[in-house]
Amino acid sequence: MPPMGSASAHPQADQEFLAALVHRGWLGREQARTVLEAATLAEGLQAAVGWDSKQQSWLRRTRGMQTPEIPGYRIGERLGAGGTAEVWAAQREKDFARVALKIQLPALARDPIATQRFVEESKVLQSLELPGVVRCFRAFRFLGLCILELERVAGRTLEEELADGRAYAEREALAIVLQVARTLEGLRQAGVVHRDLKPGNLMITADGKVKLIDLGFAGRGADVKAAAGTTLGTPAYLAPEQARGDSDLDARADIYSLGATLYHLVFGRLPFEASNDEEMLRKQVLAGLDGSALKGGRVSPALHYFLEKMMAKDREVRYPTPAALALDLEAHLAR
Repeated sequence: MPPMGSASAHPQADQEFLAALVHRGWLGREQARTVLEAATLAEGLQAAVGWDSKQQSWLRRTRGMQTPEIPGYRIGERLGAGGTAEVWAAQREKDFARVALKIQLPALARDPIATQRFVEESKVLQSLELPGVVRCFRAFRFLGLCILELERVAGRTLEEELADGRAYAEREALAIVLQVARTLEGLRQAGVVHRDLKPGNLMITADGKVKLIDLGFAGRGADVKAAAGTTLGTPAYLAPEQARGDSDLDARADIYSLGATLYHLVFGRLPFEASNDEEMLRKQVLAGLDGSALKGGRVSPALHYFLEKMMAKDREVRYPTPAALALDLEAHLAR
């Protein structure tokens, strides 16, 4: 007979449940080992993380929230997943409204800094009333996870479009960038710097409307200043000052990221390519745009100008505000 407290002393179903909890990030490996020392899995989980029988039953039924159940909602298909959260289609039971639920990943719920960013995102979203930003109706916690109830936007991200080989003509790409520039100006006037603008955070609807769907790294005022030497955002789209870890970011960092997005839309590839994040960050600081790609008739002089100005290494050379960029784009597209 195996000794009490060993892994083999627990039923197979309990061992599989515990493995699922570790895989989903609810427990660390050391916590799991502690749980296995208990006479029963239920006792071990109660002692290690404080889950009562109801919470444990919920997690078993949902396989560690792989198939979420949230009180007050009917959950539909998974709409997307990122490094911090999963987004699920949902319907409110009280009024049948179609919404989206952004559910924090369990592993991130154990990280106080990541959780604080999630909370800040909800505060920023709820305070904004911009047509180009997805609305946040409420924020709440369930089983220790932060959850945002968001406006359901029907469409696809630009990242999904690009992954499917979608090619964007210059005017189409510039029209998209114009919409985003107007949204960034609204953020700027609200004192918000996005810090992680990229195709994956931009949803385009069937009628061509573009919405910013993720403000996970956005912040206001002092909140925008990261600790010295730290880098937030996605390396392939970061402004040089972000790549260096500078703390005094403003809307010009978002303009650079929008320029990198424009480049990706038109050329179907990133402005810079690298084998790892460190190399990418170095290129964002030091490397210039590929002149052969911008010249020789491949793109118009106007697009060349927009890319060079938006992605200037020196932020003083970039457009001073998204509004200034939008004015130039409007004038060009009106021709």
